[in-house]
Amino acid sequence: MKIIAWRWRSLGLFTLAVTLASLLALGIWWQQGGPRHLLASILSSRLAQPVHLAHNPQFSATTRTLQINLSGLRIGPPARPSFAASRLALTLALRPLLAGRVQIQHLSLTRPQLCLPWPSPGGSPASSTLLWPASASIVDGAIRWQGKGQSPVTITQLQARIPARGQAMIQGHWQWQKRMGLVAMSANGGPFLGSTLHWRDLRISVDSTAGATAHARIAIAQLDFGGERLDLPHLAAALHWRGQTAQFHVAALAANLHSGSLRIGRWQMDLGNHGQMGGQLENSRQHPLQGSMAFHGDLHDLPQLAHAWGFQFPTLRDPNAMTTLSFQGHGQVRDGHFTLSMVDGILDQSHWSGQMAGQWQPWRIHLDLRVDELDLGHYLPPPTPGKAMTLPPLPQQWPITGQIRVDRLRWGQVRATGLLIRSTPSAKP
Repeated sequence: MKIIAWRWRSLGLFTLAVTLASLLALGIWWQQGGPRHLLASILSSRLAQPVHLAHNPQFSATTRTLQINLSGLRIGPPARPSFAASRLALTLALRPLLAGRVQIQHLSLTRPQLCLPWPSPGGSPASSTLLWPASASIVDGAIRWQGKGQSPVTITQLQARIPARGQAMIQGHWQWQKRMGLVAMSANGGPFLGSTLHWRDLRISVDSTAGATAHARIAIAQLDFGGERLDLPHLAAALHWRGQTAQFHVAALAANLHSGSLRIGRWQMDLGNHGQMGGQLENSRQHPLQGSMAFHGDLHDLPQLAHAWGFQFPTLRDPNAMTTLSFQGHGQVRDGHFTLSMVDGILDQSHWSGQMAGQWQPWRIHLDLRVDELDLGHYLPPPTPGKAMTLPPLPQQWPITGQIRVDRLRWGQVRATGLLIRSTPSAKP
């Protein structure tokens, strides 16, 4: 009996010693930053980028949730990290976690910094495979986006409150080149995050506080996204700049992010006293770019319209020229080339119609137009009597070729019928 008791006592002492040694080793490993190094290594292998954590993760739990706090998180090289945050807090549902499923109830970010586009050697993951939180909040965030050879666009002092359902709010300060201002977004409904979205009464405002005063407003009554399909029954936008207002309306917009297709049942741009444009877009695809469209326009006082919006416009001899431009037609885009067929066009008192074809890269346009009557005196000085008539020289890199048939031409004292104006690749009209 004494031998058995001694054996049990020895086994207990050995177990206690192993337990104490394990706890001591765990404590040393924890104090030496073992958890943060392990977590950083796991994240680095998954993101294919270096990951750094300034401190060990902290855990706290309730009967329903587990909260994980990460401090000093940095993803990417130290000189220009892709993402950094002074604090990231995750609240996980405990019961699904015990069953082996990760369900993020809330994501909280303090002073996050995000640089876009995100470097992803293997391509961006699909939205359906991401672990989206049910709700999120951001305090004092910053986003920077910079394309190749482009000036960066930044949003700073970003604040966000995105609940699972209810009212979401995002606001911040934007800057691009020397322009800066405020941006804000609000929406009702939910869910706001994830692979399925249902937003209602979405409103976006962008205001400029430096340079020319400008502000834009976008209102979307309903936004639905699911299965990579986006549906917008109606979108209304307004742009105010340099004392001018342009309004834009879109109806029945449907897009598929997987195929790159886009359909717009109707769009219209209202330029106030300067007229309007509109049309439809059908069966558009991004890769390769192709689609068909219908369009129409009725514009007035083009020189004043261009000047009001800050665009350059050539000085015309007749101040009453370019007072009316209307057109109507349809077109197609396929493999980088486009074809536009126009009917019922009017420029001032001249009726015109025909086709316009071209390509995007390099930029080329080929014209085949017909004009019933054209008075060049509205646009060019009259020819000198006794000298041959010559049109102004074209630039060496003139991208427009083709021909314009003019049934009746007036130019000062000159009258002509059945005139053919050609532009060839040699840049000679």
